[in-house]
Amino acid sequence: MNPARVCLVGVGGYARVHLRHLVDFHSRGLLRFVGAVALPAEMEMDPEARTAAEACGTRLFASFESMREALPELRADLVVLPTPIHLHVPMAVTLLRAGVHVLVEKPLTATARELEELLRVEAQTRRLLAVGFQYLHAGEVQALKAALDAGAIGRIRRMSVHAAWPRSHSYYTRNDWAGRLRVNDAAVFDSPVTNAMSHFLMLMLFLAGRRTGEPARPQRVSAELYRAQRIESFDTCVLHYEADGTRFDFYGTHSSRAVERPSLLIEGADGRAEWVQDSHATIERGIARKVFEAKPESATREQMLRDVLARVRGEASFVCTATMAGAHVHSIAALHERGAIVDVPANCVKQREEDGQVFSYVENLDQPLLDASRRGVGLREAGVPWAVAPQAIELL
Repeated sequence: MNPARVCLVGVGGYARVHLRHLVDFHSRGLLRFVGAVALPAEMEMDPEARTAAEACGTRLFASFESMREALPELRADLVVLPTPIHLHVPMAVTLLRAGVHVLVEKPLTATARELEELLRVEAQTRRLLAVGFQYLHAGEVQALKAALDAGAIGRIRRMSVHAAWPRSHSYYTRNDWAGRLRVNDAAVFDSPVTNAMSHFLMLMLFLAGRRTGEPARPQRVSAELYRAQRIESFDTCVLHYEADGTRFDFYGTHSSRAVERPSLLIEGADGRAEWVQDSHATIERGIARKVFEAKPESATREQMLRDVLARVRGEASFVCTATMAGAHVHSIAALHERGAIVDVPANCVKQREEDGQVFSYVENLDQPLLDASRRGVGLREAGVPWAVAPQAIELL
Protein backbone atom coordinates (compact mmCIF):
# COMPACT_ATOMS: atom_id res chain seq x y z
CA MET A 1 0.00 0.00 0.00
CA ASN A 2 1.34 3.44 -0.92
CA PRO A 3 2.21 5.76 2.00
CA ALA A 4 -0.45 8.32 2.92
CA ARG A 5 -0.06 11.72 1.31
CA VAL A 6 -0.08 14.37 4.04
CA CYS A 7 -0.35 18.17 4.17
CA LEU A 8 0.32 20.61 7.01
CA VAL A 9 -1.37 23.95 7.67
CA GLY A 10 1.31 26.30 8.97
CA VAL A 11 5.01 25.87 9.70
CA GLY A 12 5.42 28.39 12.54
CA GLY A 13 4.61 28.24 16.23
CA TYR A 14 3.56 24.79 17.43
CA ALA A 15 3.26 23.70 13.79
CA ARG A 16 7.06 23.44 13.80
CA VAL A 17 6.71 20.37 16.03
CA HIS A 18 4.42 18.68 13.50
CA LEU A 19 6.72 19.78 10.70
CA ARG A 20 9.67 17.93 12.25
CA HIS A 21 7.69 14.72 12.57
CA LEU A 22 6.32 14.92 9.03
CA VAL A 23 9.79 15.50 7.59
CA ASP A 24 11.15 12.58 9.63
CA PHE A 25 8.32 10.23 8.62
CA HIS A 26 8.74 11.29 4.98
CA SER A 27 12.47 10.48 5.11
CA ARG A 28 11.64 6.99 6.43
CA GLY A 29 9.04 6.34 3.76
CA LEU A 30 6.16 6.28 6.27
CA LEU A 31 4.26 9.05 4.49
CA ARG A 32 4.56 11.50 1.62
CA PHE A 33 4.76 15.11 2.81
CA VAL A 34 3.15 16.71 -0.23
CA GLY A 35 1.96 20.18 0.82
CA ALA A 36 2.18 22.87 3.48
CA VAL A 37 0.75 26.31 4.10
CA ALA A 38 3.77 28.49 4.74
CA LEU A 39 2.79 32.08 5.38
CA PRO A 40 5.38 34.71 4.36
CA ALA A 41 5.73 35.90 7.98
CA GLU A 42 6.47 32.34 9.10
CA MET A 43 9.16 32.01 6.45
CA GLU A 44 10.83 35.20 7.61
CA MET A 45 10.88 34.03 11.23
CA ASP A 46 11.96 30.47 10.48
CA PRO A 47 13.70 30.06 7.10
CA GLU A 48 14.86 26.57 8.13
CA ALA A 49 11.23 25.44 7.90
CA ARG A 50 11.24 26.19 4.18
CA THR A 51 14.49 24.30 3.72
CA ALA A 52 13.18 21.25 5.59
CA ALA A 53 9.93 21.15 3.63
CA GLU A 54 11.55 21.75 0.25
CA ALA A 55 13.99 18.91 0.92
CA CYS A 56 10.96 16.60 0.89
CA GLY A 57 9.69 18.07 -2.35
CA THR A 58 6.77 19.57 -0.45
CA ARG A 59 4.75 22.18 -2.30
CA LEU A 60 4.44 25.38 -0.28
CA PHE A 61 1.33 27.55 -0.36
CA ALA A 62 0.96 31.14 0.80
CA SER A 63 -2.59 30.64 2.06
CA PHE A 64 -4.98 27.99 3.32
CA GLU A 65 -7.31 28.70 0.42
CA SER A 66 -4.64 28.06 -2.22
CA MET A 67 -3.72 24.75 -0.63
CA ARG A 68 -7.37 23.77 -0.37
CA GLU A 69 -7.81 24.29 -4.10
CA ALA A 70 -4.75 22.14 -4.81
CA LEU A 71 -5.85 19.15 -2.66
CA PRO A 72 -7.17 17.11 -5.64
CA GLU A 73 -3.92 17.68 -7.52
CA LEU A 74 -1.89 16.78 -4.45
CA ARG A 75 -4.05 13.67 -3.94
CA ALA A 76 -3.90 14.37 -0.22
CA ASP A 77 -5.21 11.80 2.23
CA LEU A 78 -4.65 13.63 5.52
CA VAL A 79 -4.20 17.25 6.59
CA VAL A 80 -2.62 18.15 9.93
CA LEU A 81 -4.24 21.26 11.39
CA PRO A 82 -2.23 22.92 14.24
CA THR A 83 -3.89 26.31 13.86
CA PRO A 84 -5.34 28.83 16.38
CA ILE A 85 -8.37 27.57 18.31
CA HIS A 86 -10.90 29.79 16.57
CA LEU A 87 -9.82 28.48 13.14
CA HIS A 88 -10.28 24.80 13.96
CA VAL A 89 -13.95 24.65 13.00
CA PRO A 90 -13.97 26.54 9.68
CA MET A 91 -10.79 24.88 8.46
CA ALA A 92 -11.73 21.38 9.59
CA VAL A 93 -15.18 21.66 8.01
CA THR A 94 -13.63 22.85 4.74
CA LEU A 95 -11.12 19.99 4.68
CA LEU A 96 -13.63 17.28 5.57
CA ARG A 97 -15.94 18.48 2.81
CA ALA A 98 -12.97 18.43 0.45
CA GLY A 99 -12.74 14.69 1.08
CA VAL A 100 -9.62 14.44 3.25
CA HIS A 101 -9.04 13.13 6.75
CA VAL A 102 -8.00 15.66 9.41
CA LEU A 103 -5.78 15.60 12.49
CA VAL A 104 -6.62 18.80 14.37
CA GLU A 105 -4.62 20.09 17.32
CA LYS A 106 -6.33 20.20 20.71
CA PRO A 107 -8.72 21.58 21.80
CA LEU A 108 -11.12 20.39 19.14
CA THR A 109 -13.17 23.55 19.53
CA ALA A 110 -14.34 26.04 22.13
CA THR A 111 -18.13 25.69 22.19
CA ALA A 112 -20.79 22.99 22.31
CA ARG A 113 -22.52 24.44 19.25
CA GLU A 114 -19.34 24.20 17.17
CA LEU A 115 -18.81 20.63 18.39
CA GLU A 116 -22.22 19.65 17.06
CA GLU A 117 -21.38 21.15 13.67
CA LEU A 118 -18.10 19.24 13.45
CA LEU A 119 -19.70 15.93 14.38
CA ARG A 120 -22.44 16.47 11.82
CA VAL A 121 -19.98 17.22 9.01
CA GLU A 122 -17.73 14.32 9.99
CA ALA A 123 -20.71 11.95 9.77
CA GLN A 124 -21.84 13.39 6.43
CA THR A 125 -18.40 13.17 4.81
CA ARG A 126 -17.38 9.83 6.35
CA ARG A 127 -13.90 11.14 6.94
CA LEU A 128 -11.82 10.85 10.10
CA LEU A 129 -11.53 13.86 12.38
CA ALA A 130 -8.81 12.96 14.88
CA VAL A 131 -7.77 15.26 17.74
CA GLY A 132 -4.20 15.78 18.94
CA PHE A 133 -4.43 14.65 22.56
CA GLN A 134 -1.13 12.84 22.15
CA TYR A 135 -0.83 11.59 25.73
CA LEU A 136 -3.78 9.26 25.20
CA HIS A 137 -1.50 7.39 22.76
CA ALA A 138 1.38 7.04 25.25
CA GLY A 139 2.33 3.48 26.09
CA GLU A 140 2.15 3.98 29.84
CA VAL A 141 -1.29 5.60 29.54
CA GLN A 142 -2.65 2.74 27.45
CA ALA A 143 -1.22 0.26 29.98
CA LEU A 144 -2.73 2.21 32.86
CA LYS A 145 -6.11 2.32 31.10
CA ALA A 146 -6.06 -1.44 30.58
CA ALA A 147 -5.19 -2.03 34.26
CA LEU A 148 -7.94 0.28 35.50
CA ASP A 149 -10.50 -1.32 33.20
CA ALA A 150 -9.47 -4.71 34.59
CA GLY A 151 -10.25 -3.51 38.12
CA ALA A 152 -6.65 -3.16 39.31
CA ILE A 153 -7.64 -0.67 42.04
CA GLY A 154 -11.37 -1.30 42.18
CA ARG A 155 -13.99 1.32 41.50
CA ILE A 156 -12.46 4.74 40.88
CA ARG A 157 -13.55 7.24 43.51
CA ARG A 158 -11.44 10.31 42.76
CA MET A 159 -8.96 11.64 40.23
CA SER A 160 -6.91 14.77 40.79
CA VAL A 161 -4.62 16.67 38.43
CA HIS A 162 -2.06 19.21 39.62
CA ALA A 163 -0.05 21.29 37.16
CA ALA A 164 1.93 24.52 37.55
CA TRP A 165 3.35 25.92 34.32
CA PRO A 166 4.49 29.56 34.59
CA ARG A 167 3.97 31.52 31.39
CA SER A 168 5.95 34.64 30.56
CA HIS A 169 4.52 37.93 29.32
CA SER A 170 5.70 37.01 25.81
CA TYR A 171 3.52 33.89 25.91
CA TYR A 172 0.44 36.10 25.99
CA THR A 173 1.71 38.53 23.36
CA ARG A 174 2.99 35.95 20.86
CA ASN A 175 -0.21 36.15 18.79
CA ASP A 176 -3.61 37.83 18.71
CA TRP A 177 -5.56 35.09 20.53
CA ALA A 178 -3.50 33.99 23.56
CA GLY A 179 -5.44 34.62 26.76
CA ARG A 180 -8.43 35.86 24.78
CA LEU A 181 -12.08 34.91 25.09
CA ARG A 182 -12.99 35.97 21.57
CA VAL A 183 -11.31 37.22 18.42
CA ASN A 184 -13.83 39.33 16.56
CA ASP A 185 -16.97 37.18 16.74
CA ALA A 186 -15.19 33.84 17.06
CA ALA A 187 -14.93 32.06 20.41
CA VAL A 188 -11.38 31.31 21.54
CA PHE A 189 -11.76 30.72 25.29
CA ASP A 190 -8.02 30.30 25.73
CA SER A 191 -7.18 29.16 29.26
CA PRO A 192 -5.03 26.51 30.96
CA VAL A 193 -7.80 23.92 30.90
CA THR A 194 -8.75 24.72 27.30
CA ASN A 195 -5.27 24.81 25.85
CA ALA A 196 -1.90 24.04 27.45
CA MET A 197 -3.23 21.79 30.23
CA SER A 198 -6.19 20.38 28.35
CA HIS A 199 -4.26 17.12 27.91
CA PHE A 200 -4.57 16.38 31.59
CA LEU A 201 -8.29 17.02 31.93
CA MET A 202 -8.85 14.85 28.87
CA LEU A 203 -6.59 12.21 30.40
CA MET A 204 -8.81 11.97 33.49
CA LEU A 205 -11.94 11.64 31.39
CA PHE A 206 -10.33 9.01 29.18
CA LEU A 207 -9.04 6.87 32.05
CA ALA A 208 -12.37 7.00 33.89
CA GLY A 209 -14.44 6.01 30.85
CA ARG A 210 -16.16 2.66 31.04
CA ARG A 211 -14.80 1.79 27.61
CA THR A 212 -11.66 2.97 25.80
CA GLY A 213 -13.60 4.99 23.23
CA GLU A 214 -16.11 6.41 25.69
CA PRO A 215 -14.61 8.99 28.09
CA ALA A 216 -16.45 9.94 31.24
CA ARG A 217 -18.80 12.89 30.78
CA PRO A 218 -19.23 15.07 33.89
CA GLN A 219 -22.75 16.00 34.92
CA ARG A 220 -21.82 18.99 37.10
CA VAL A 221 -18.90 21.23 37.99
CA SER A 222 -17.99 23.77 40.64
CA ALA A 223 -15.21 26.16 39.75
CA GLU A 224 -12.79 28.77 41.01
CA LEU A 225 -11.49 30.90 38.12
CA TYR A 226 -8.72 33.43 38.84
CA ARG A 227 -6.80 35.98 36.77
CA ALA A 228 -3.36 37.32 37.67
CA GLN A 229 -2.08 38.02 34.15
CA ARG A 230 -3.20 40.95 32.01
CA ILE A 231 -5.53 38.87 29.87
CA GLU A 232 -9.26 38.42 29.23
CA SER A 233 -9.49 34.81 30.34
CA PHE A 234 -8.39 33.07 33.55
CA ASP A 235 -4.87 31.73 34.16
CA THR A 236 -5.53 29.73 37.35
CA CYS A 237 -8.38 27.37 38.13
CA VAL A 238 -9.66 24.87 40.65
CA LEU A 239 -12.36 22.63 39.20
CA HIS A 240 -14.44 19.90 40.81
CA TYR A 241 -16.37 17.68 38.39
CA GLU A 242 -18.64 14.73 39.11
CA ALA A 243 -19.50 11.90 36.74
CA ASP A 244 -21.07 8.53 37.50
CA GLY A 245 -19.99 8.54 41.13
CA THR A 246 -16.41 9.62 40.42
CA ARG A 247 -15.00 13.01 41.36
CA PHE A 248 -12.53 14.76 39.06
CA ASP A 249 -10.46 17.59 40.55
CA PHE A 250 -8.30 19.88 38.44
CA TYR A 251 -5.75 22.31 39.93
CA GLY A 252 -3.85 24.28 37.29
CA THR A 253 -2.06 27.60 36.99
CA HIS A 254 0.11 29.62 34.64
CA SER A 255 0.87 32.07 37.46
CA SER A 256 2.99 30.01 39.85
CA ARG A 257 6.53 30.98 40.70
CA ALA A 258 7.98 27.54 40.02
CA VAL A 259 7.31 24.77 37.51
CA GLU A 260 5.62 21.65 38.84
CA ARG A 261 5.41 18.77 36.39
CA PRO A 262 1.77 17.78 35.71
CA SER A 263 0.67 14.74 37.66
CA LEU A 264 -2.51 12.72 38.09
CA LEU A 265 -3.49 10.83 41.23
CA ILE A 266 -6.21 8.18 41.10
CA GLU A 267 -7.91 6.86 44.22
CA GLY A 268 -9.74 3.55 43.93
CA ALA A 269 -11.72 1.46 46.36
CA ASP A 270 -8.86 -1.08 46.54
CA GLY A 271 -5.73 0.92 45.72
CA ARG A 272 -4.26 3.95 44.00
CA ALA A 273 -2.58 4.89 40.75
CA GLU A 274 -0.43 7.77 39.56
CA TRP A 275 0.67 9.26 36.28
CA VAL A 276 3.46 11.84 35.94
CA GLN A 277 3.98 13.54 32.58
CA ASP A 278 6.88 12.10 30.56
CA SER A 279 7.99 10.05 33.56
CA HIS A 280 5.87 7.05 34.59
CA ALA A 281 2.57 5.55 35.63
CA THR A 282 2.11 3.32 38.66
CA ILE A 283 -0.52 1.01 40.09
CA GLU A 284 -0.49 0.24 43.83
CA ARG A 285 -2.68 -2.29 45.58
CA GLY A 286 -1.69 -3.40 49.07
CA ILE A 287 2.05 -4.09 49.01
CA ALA A 288 2.06 -4.74 45.25
CA ARG A 289 3.33 -1.97 42.97
CA LYS A 290 3.61 -1.97 39.20
CA VAL A 291 5.45 0.70 37.23
CA PHE A 292 5.01 1.64 33.57
CA GLU A 293 7.87 3.82 32.32
CA ALA A 294 7.11 6.66 29.92
CA LYS A 295 8.92 7.46 26.71
CA PRO A 296 9.90 11.05 25.80
CA GLU A 297 7.16 13.39 24.62
CA SER A 298 8.48 13.29 21.06
CA ALA A 299 7.99 9.51 21.00
CA THR A 300 4.41 9.98 22.20
CA ARG A 301 3.66 12.41 19.37
CA GLU A 302 5.21 10.00 16.89
CA GLN A 303 2.97 7.23 18.19
CA MET A 304 -0.06 9.45 17.72
CA LEU A 305 0.92 10.11 14.11
CA ARG A 306 1.50 6.40 13.47
CA ASP A 307 -1.90 5.57 14.94
CA VAL A 308 -3.67 8.19 12.83
CA LEU A 309 -1.90 7.04 9.66
CA ALA A 310 -2.94 3.46 10.41
CA ARG A 311 -6.57 4.51 10.79
CA VAL A 312 -6.37 6.45 7.50
CA ARG A 313 -5.18 3.22 5.85
CA GLY A 314 -8.26 1.49 7.22
CA GLU A 315 -6.43 -0.44 9.92
CA ALA A 316 -7.60 -0.87 13.50
CA SER A 317 -5.77 1.56 15.77
CA PHE A 318 -6.48 3.77 18.74
CA VAL A 319 -7.37 7.35 17.77
CA CYS A 320 -8.82 10.19 19.82
CA THR A 321 -11.89 10.84 17.73
CA ALA A 322 -13.96 14.00 17.64
CA THR A 323 -16.67 12.21 19.60
CA MET A 324 -14.17 11.37 22.34
CA ALA A 325 -12.76 14.91 22.38
CA GLY A 326 -16.32 16.15 22.71
CA ALA A 327 -16.17 15.09 26.37
CA HIS A 328 -13.47 17.72 26.87
CA VAL A 329 -15.43 20.41 25.03
CA HIS A 330 -18.52 19.54 27.08
CA SER A 331 -16.47 19.97 30.28
CA ILE A 332 -14.93 23.37 29.47
CA ALA A 333 -17.38 25.36 27.33
CA ALA A 334 -19.64 26.45 30.19
CA LEU A 335 -16.69 27.60 32.29
CA HIS A 336 -15.99 30.39 29.84
CA GLU A 337 -19.57 31.18 28.88
CA ARG A 338 -21.05 31.19 32.39
CA GLY A 339 -18.21 31.33 34.91
CA ALA A 340 -17.17 34.50 36.73
CA ILE A 341 -13.44 35.30 36.77
CA VAL A 342 -11.97 36.71 40.00
CA ASP A 343 -8.97 39.04 39.77
CA VAL A 344 -6.09 38.23 42.12
CA PRO A 345 -5.31 41.33 44.25
CA ALA A 346 -2.59 43.40 42.59
CA ASN A 347 -0.43 43.46 45.72
CA CYS A 348 -0.22 39.64 45.56
CA VAL A 349 1.16 39.60 42.00
CA LYS A 350 4.95 39.90 41.71
CA GLN A 351 7.38 39.84 38.81
CA ARG A 352 10.60 38.01 38.13
CA GLU A 353 12.99 37.60 35.20
CA GLU A 354 14.50 34.43 33.83
CA ASP A 355 16.52 33.96 30.63
CA GLY A 356 15.47 37.39 29.42
CA GLN A 357 11.77 36.68 29.96
CA VAL A 358 9.49 38.53 32.41
CA PHE A 359 7.02 36.49 34.46
CA SER A 360 4.16 37.64 36.67
CA TYR A 361 3.42 35.19 39.47
CA VAL A 362 1.12 35.03 42.46
CA GLU A 363 2.98 35.18 45.72
CA ASN A 364 2.34 32.24 48.06
CA LEU A 365 0.28 30.28 45.55
CA ASP A 366 2.52 27.30 44.73
CA GLN A 367 2.32 25.32 47.96
CA PRO A 368 -1.36 26.03 48.76
CA LEU A 369 -2.37 24.90 45.27
CA LEU A 370 -0.44 21.65 45.72
CA ASP A 371 -1.83 21.13 49.22
CA ALA A 372 -5.38 21.76 48.01
CA SER A 373 -4.97 19.19 45.23
CA ARG A 374 -3.88 16.54 47.70
CA ARG A 375 -6.72 17.28 50.10
CA GLY A 376 -9.40 17.82 47.46
CA VAL A 377 -10.36 21.26 48.75
CA GLY A 378 -10.60 24.79 47.38
CA LEU A 379 -7.96 27.50 47.70
CA ARG A 380 -9.87 29.22 50.51
CA GLU A 381 -9.75 26.03 52.58
CA ALA A 382 -6.04 25.73 51.75
CA GLY A 383 -5.41 29.10 53.41
CA VAL A 384 -5.32 31.52 50.45
CA PRO A 385 -6.83 34.75 51.86
CA TRP A 386 -8.10 36.21 48.58
CA ALA A 387 -9.69 32.96 47.34
CA VAL A 388 -13.47 32.73 46.91
CA ALA A 389 -16.01 29.98 47.36
CA PRO A 390 -16.49 27.75 44.31
CA GLN A 391 -19.31 28.65 41.94
CA ALA A 392 -21.65 25.97 40.65
CA ILE A 393 -21.82 26.03 36.83
CA GLU A 394 -24.35 24.11 34.78
CA LEU A 395 -22.64 22.19 32.01
CA LEU A 396 -23.86 22.80 28.47
